[in-house]
Amino acid sequence: MPLYEYECSDCGEEFEVLVLDSDEIIKCVSCDSQNIGKQFSAFGLGSSNGNLEASESVDSGHCSQSSCSCC
Repeated sequence: MPLYEYECSDCGEEFEVLVLDSDEIIKCVSCDSQNIGKQFSAFGLGSSNGNLEASESVDSGHCSQSSCSCC
């Protein structure tokens, strides 16, 4: 069950939603608007120090650090 981050385009509220069904309609937790956008989350990148280096690629499936244990 993936946890996604969203931002409401109407009120600017940022929130997370545990999505149980891909057809689920997501609404803003503050204003109930459906005018929301999914945000990029650095959580799933696997960086141990929280910083993403320019040489790391999200789509590559591995990072550029030789001492990495996440891959």
